Amino acid sequence: MPENRKIKIKDESDKTLYEVKLDDSNENKKMNPVLKGFLLVLAIPAGFVIGYLLFKWL
Repeated sequence: MPENRKIKIKDESDKTLYEVKLDDSNENKKMNPVLKGFLLVLAIPAGFVIGYLLFKWL
């Protein structure tokens, strides 16, 4: 399990010490490979169908 990182920042003007907690964001997490494959299997035929329909109508 990833550990939470903390940064301490000291403000010299009023001698205040700030502690900032850095969380792992959801943007950096990898997508499940099974879900990724399933979406790929659905996206490729859907792209061909949409392309075919646009070609016929336009």
